[in-house]
Amino acid sequence: MMDKQARSARSSIHLFISPAASGKTAYVVERLREAASRLEGIPRVVVPSFLQARALRRRLAEAGGAIGVRVLTFNRLVGECLQEAGETYVELSEPVRYRLIRAVVDSLPLRHYAPLTDRPGFVGALQGVIRELKAGMISPHRFAQAVADLGGEPRLQELAAVYTEYQRRLQENGWADQEGLVWLAVEALEHNPQVGQDWPFLAVDGFDDLTPAQRALLARLARRVRETVVTLTGDPDDPDRPLVHRRFQRIRQRLEEALGVRAEPLPGIAVRLVPPLAHLEARLFRSDAPQVEAGDAIERIKAPDRATEVRAALRWLKARLVEEGMQPGEVALLARSVEPYRPFILQTAAEFGLPVRLVDGLPLRANPAVAALLDLLRLMLPR
Repeated sequence: MMDKQARSARSSIHLFISPAASGKTAYVVERLREAASRLEGIPRVVVPSFLQARALRRRLAEAGGAIGVRVLTFNRLVGECLQEAGETYVELSEPVRYRLIRAVVDSLPLRHYAPLTDRPGFVGALQGVIRELKAGMISPHRFAQAVADLGGEPRLQELAAVYTEYQRRLQENGWADQEGLVWLAVEALEHNPQVGQDWPFLAVDGFDDLTPAQRALLARLARRVRETVVTLTGDPDDPDRPLVHRRFQRIRQRLEEALGVRAEPLPGIAVRLVPPLAHLEARLFRSDAPQVEAGDAIERIKAPDRATEVRAALRWLKARLVEEGMQPGEVALLARSVEPYRPFILQTAAEFGLPVRLVDGLPLRANPAVAALLDLLRLMLPR
């Protein structure tokens, strides 16, 4: 116990907050290189997605590189914690998880949900409910008790029964789902005080939300790692900005409580936006915001349909590549939903000779082999 307390006393935890494009990731890259240069262990950084992990590795290389730095997603961080604790579980893939929930539903005498059990979306809805419960670290017993305290509504009782049976089957077979692995990692840290003790530096960058289980895991690691840095987007001079930073403000308060620290401004903030965009970021959704000249920082184009909209946007991007010498990886085409624009993007990009990579990929039906298989299966359907 004394060793654990001494280690906590030597841990340094910082929660930094700063506006968008003000150097948070650049600061993390600098600290990673500094930690790696001391050769005292393996520094780690956690980012939300594989795309952001790849981008951070590129920025790390452009800054001069560093030996031994591990760039992780949260799932990979969970895996490292369980590995150090010497615990192994079989993680269920989504198709297997779906089949398990289907088997649970078929084995239970559900009455309230009986008309829905054969609907294709029912199991998917149950997956969402179970995912939220486990991300919130709410056990089946605790959920069932809460349902009983609320009067035992049949719909909630049956949800509790499905959740209880699902979790029983997981434990019986030594399986775990993705959210459950985070929970198991939290428990592993509680029973294995050596996990994370030799980590010199841990950074968490780019998140706008963390589940209760993720926050619990991060809080336990932060008290063991020599130095922990968490960055969030926000305005330290105006923390109550409505709408824009509501999500960041909520996660900031929860992290302050979990980590036991107060958020502080990022050292050496340097906004990298051009003045019109910096003005837009700082005063978005403010009715009293003064107007400034946008110059060439923002261009607005009115288009009659999606095809014309895509053509105008890709023509503008092609001009950036040809006239300004930018690389394809330095430009992006964003949309609220890519789905309705996908065929126009692919067709116009091929016409313009633009290499396009869709982040959400292509529909499975677009694969010729899959299309042929689906056509073959369709022939077997009764007429």
